[in-house]
Amino acid sequence: MKSFWNFPAASGGLINSINNAGIETFRGNELDSLTREICQNSLDAVKDETQPVIIEFKSFDIPATKFPKQRELVDVYKKCERTWSGKNDKSEQFIKQAQIIMQHPTIQFLRISDFNTKGLEGARTGELGSPWSSLIREAGSSNKSDSSGGSFGIGKSAPFANSKLRTLFYESLDQTNYKSHIGVANIMSFEKEPGLTTVGSGYYTDDESSKAISGFLNLDSSFERTETGTDIYIAGFKPKPNWVNAIRNSVIYNFFITIHQKKLIVRIEDEVISHENLGKLIQSLDETKEEYRHVKSYYEVLISDKALSIPSPKRMYKTIGTFEEGEATLYIMKGDDLNRRVLMTRKAGMRLFEQNRISGSISFTGILIITGRHMNQVFKQMENPAHTLWEPNRYEPSPKDAERAFSDLRKFVRETVQKTFQVETTDTMDAIGLSDFLPDSPILGEGQEKRESLTMKIKEIKQKKKAKQTKKPKKRKSGESYLDDLVAAGLSPEGEESGHSPEVKEEGTGKGGGSGNKNGQQGSAEEGTGTEKEGNEKKEKNRPIEIETRYICVNKEEGLYLVSVKPKKKFEKGRLEFKVLGEQGEFKLPVKDIQSSQIDNVTISGNMVRFKNNVGKEDIYVNVKVDYEHYCVLEVDLYEV
Repeated sequence: MKSFWNFPAASGGLINSINNAGIETFRGNELDSLTREICQNSLDAVKDETQPVIIEFKSFDIPATKFPKQRELVDVYKKCERTWSGKNDKSEQFIKQAQIIMQHPTIQFLRISDFNTKGLEGARTGELGSPWSSLIREAGSSNKSDSSGGSFGIGKSAPFANSKLRTLFYESLDQTNYKSHIGVANIMSFEKEPGLTTVGSGYYTDDESSKAISGFLNLDSSFERTETGTDIYIAGFKPKPNWVNAIRNSVIYNFFITIHQKKLIVRIEDEVISHENLGKLIQSLDETKEEYRHVKSYYEVLISDKALSIPSPKRMYKTIGTFEEGEATLYIMKGDDLNRRVLMTRKAGMRLFEQNRISGSISFTGILIITGRHMNQVFKQMENPAHTLWEPNRYEPSPKDAERAFSDLRKFVRETVQKTFQVETTDTMDAIGLSDFLPDSPILGEGQEKRESLTMKIKEIKQKKKAKQTKKPKKRKSGESYLDDLVAAGLSPEGEESGHSPEVKEEGTGKGGGSGNKNGQQGSAEEGTGTEKEGNEKKEKNRPIEIETRYICVNKEEGLYLVSVKPKKKFEKGRLEFKVLGEQGEFKLPVKDIQSSQIDNVTISGNMVRFKNNVGKEDIYVNVKVDYEHYCVLEVDLYEV
């Protein structure tokens, strides 16, 4: 039977324009998305787990006349043009671009081939639910195993986002030695005949049911498949000039763990990425980019003999069941200038996301890998479609249990890092928790320089009072110490404290209370918390919480401070506001970063830090980096939101 392009009719069903939700998901970052999804899908289809999966990216051109049934597809674009003329600008732009490409003497392709994989099983029959049907015919479908990377069936749209024609060809040799190929044009609905409109997707096939064609298509004359696997041909591949670098960097960034474990080898044109040259390639990454510096830190964990391997504890949950000991493993190490983060991933080994704000005083890095079957199954169901977050609400059997499991995993990471390394660092780096920074006690050890001492002399104590409010009395601020001797010695005014009760105007005014200035007058609402102009943020109902604060300047040049906040009541969500006390009043102090193991869901806006409180009424210790390179007297306000 002859092959042809088959565009099934909608028969009164949905009419689709060029905007495809799955394809649009990968717009703006097409090559990186392509790399992530292709490598993940191939790893999920591994045939022999004792050998690496090999993936090859190769570009080539063919004469336009060799394009499968070129004239038929050109005729389809003409029908699309008649259907959508004057109705949808984006559809018209795509049609015009596609016609230009098809009229060019040659058409560029990208071939992506994998080896040591199972091929597209089910191509012979087209059985529903088979790997072939899930990839080619089904929308939003995935039949992958519990430990696999994908589960939404959206990743198969990533190659289409890299095709100017929205057209792919698939070849496969499966484990039954069945050779097959098929084309898929994911374009738009068009009027096929008067009164008959297509669904938008078409198939290069030899069957009205759009089944695969037996045999290979052989689009790339330089390539011949002799072992099981799948080939994807992206038609109209028009990348940026540096596409090889982009794919190489994406492979290293997202799959360096898998490559190091000898589970993956990637070839891009004439380049090869394997465990043999991975270290060299990682060292060549651009260090001006923060994400690549993090990769270098994580790679150190994989290759260093100083790295520790710590199994997760056994956990039991009502709905989820039991996670046995060691279903996840945390690899951590301590050293100079490390990134203080832990990379989270599952058995597939692809980068998911990083857990930070674990400790601001310990220089460490780590990788957590979920290897247990049951834990992989549960956390896979929490994963978002982009594979960049675990969201417990996605676990339908019990979001509450999933939230607890995720919280326990984060807690395991935090506590393991702190218990493993904290003892070695508290003597020299971190004073938090030692009697509220031991403000009046020397911490000099024998042989240390004098400038590291916390011994202090108080030259002067000033007390300032706020004017009484007519409607609501205010608590007086405590005295503030200016420790000139420490400043002269190269230290901050460590040990200063201020207990205060932030104020708000009466309900109905629409504004919160500002902080008092030097003359005892009420500050403007902009300097307080009642109205927030930065970023046009939503107004929040401010509930001030009385607190006491202490702080230590760790590094003046970098604006690093250790701050202790003692709330007088329990609260779930809060907002900290940081200010500088000066001779002329208070000024907003921009916050660049904040780290603490006691808070989560942190967002920073100017001088304001919103967070979720994990410790109730207990003291909160935070490591704050502010945009201020001089010593300053901090003012900290806390609001419940």
